[in-house]
Amino acid sequence: MNEDKKTRKAPAFQFYADDFLAGTITMTNEEKGAYITLLCIQWSRESLTESDFTRVCIGMPPHSQRICQSKFQIDVEGNFRNPRMETEREKQDQYRQKQTDNAKKRWVGNATAYPTALPVDMPNVCSPSPSPTPNKKDTAAPKSPWEVSFGVELPESLRTDSCLQAVKLWLQHKAEKKKSYKKTGLTAALTKWSNEFSPDEFPRIVEHSIASNWDGIFPPKQTQQPSLPINSNGSANLSMDISQYL
Repeated sequence: MNEDKKTRKAPAFQFYADDFLAGTITMTNEEKGAYITLLCIQWSRESLTESDFTRVCIGMPPHSQRICQSKFQIDVEGNFRNPRMETEREKQDQYRQKQTDNAKKRWVGNATAYPTALPVDMPNVCSPSPSPTPNKKDTAAPKSPWEVSFGVELPESLRTDSCLQAVKLWLQHKAEKKKSYKKTGLTAALTKWSNEFSPDEFPRIVEHSIASNWDGIFPPKQTQQPSLPINSNGSANLSMDISQYL
């Protein structure tokens, strides 16, 4: 890999199967094998010598060596080259040079997109990074344990766990009936309930209203017992039939 890229030989050449078959149709398999070997040596070393033919064609009849050697032309230095092979070498060299020139053009064209030096006012890269800005969610006020919904909290007079659960149960009941509260309506309802009910009775009244399938929270209706008739002297008339009052 110490060889310069500009002078490095290509490791392969174009092999045209149809042209090779047409040019060797009268050659024996032995001669074809010797011929392709000689072509490979030329590609690797750029030329052949007389001794190369002798060594590759050793054991072959003299006329077979002459047939193989006829595929090559001798140059002024006395070396042998196949003209077609040199043509393919020149094509490859031209193609590689074209690709190199195109790459250089792209590099020069894009060179202005990259800075050649660091800015003089560049901050000290060794300075510690600033502390990260805290997340707004992390700095938000903690949620009140008495929040019911929409940020609305339970009134002071109803702040017990039983009342909180009762309100949530009532909101679930209204949602199932598709009559959910909005923020303003919920705030007004909580204020009304805190004024009408004590924290001890509120959970029981909520359960009763749900069981009655009411649209609002109301206390149970009081059942009045009929009074006995009173005599003129102010005493109860116990002699009358009281079955109608039972």
